[in-house]
Amino acid sequence: MSRPHTQLATLLRRAQWMLDEAAYKLGGKQLPDTDRHALAEALDELAAALREHADEPAELAAGQHEPPAIVEPQR
Repeated sequence: MSRPHTQLATLLRRAQWMLDEAAYKLGGKQLPDTDRHALAEALDELAAALREHADEPAELAAGQHEPPAIVEPQR
């Protein structure tokens, strides 16, 4: 996986983790303002990366049929 793909995958996993945590906390009415703002910033960063990534060619070169890498979120 190329570096931009790895970075995007990392941002996606981070957003997924943050959204899971926010949903859990929100269900218990325990989602502080700081968590909401951090989540909003992370989603803004993800959206910008997705827009930037969309401009890159999506086709794989011949012979690049590797399974996707699993990227764990940073904590």
